[in-house]
Amino acid sequence: MVDDYKPLAVSTDVETSLGRSLTSSEARRVDDALAKASELFRMEAQRTFTAGRRVNRLRAQSGEVRLRETPVTDVHSVTDDDGRPIRYTRFASVLTLTDTTVAFVRIDYSYGDDVVPEIVRTTVAAAVAAAFDVDDRARAGMTQFQETAGPLNEGGTFASWAVGGQVTLSPADIAVARSFRPVKLGGTHTQRGPAWRC
Repeated sequence: MVDDYKPLAVSTDVETSLGRSLTSSEARRVDDALAKASELFRMEAQRTFTAGRRVNRLRAQSGEVRLRETPVTDVHSVTDDDGRPIRYTRFASVLTLTDTTVAFVRIDYSYGDDVVPEIVRTTVAAAVAAAFDVDDRARAGMTQFQETAGPLNEGGTFASWAVGGQVTLSPADIAVARSFRPVKLGGTHTQRGPAWRC
């Protein structure tokens, strides 16, 4: 999937987050780190944040189908499994199917924007910056430390997501990503009325 989508941030965003220029070592690793952080963010958000086109086979719930990617820019076709066209109306990313009782439909649609939301861009850049700026002891795998010099004592514990210095999302980054997840709405349900006897 990484090859399908462009990274959600660029190296200058990482430099802004760090507050300094990248070192030569960081400059060599930044593109791969951005690709990984972008993919982790996309997996948590369940969205791509970039423009694309997709064909999905989706289940209709009470005559409605909700497309996962937003914003939906165009619906090219809606068909049943045999390729017959199905009439529909669209409101944002919700399709209301008409004159059909099929359970599954195939939808060819385009989605996304050319501009990544700023909070997404800065969060992905900050995740990469955090991996580059992690304490050397945490990068080496230490989870906690204790140092004594005369009467002075210093100790600390490293966050689990910082240990090892790998690119990962912090709990706050995950919360930001999940705020972009599609909202699951209940469908319209119908119930048979009483069986009247004549």
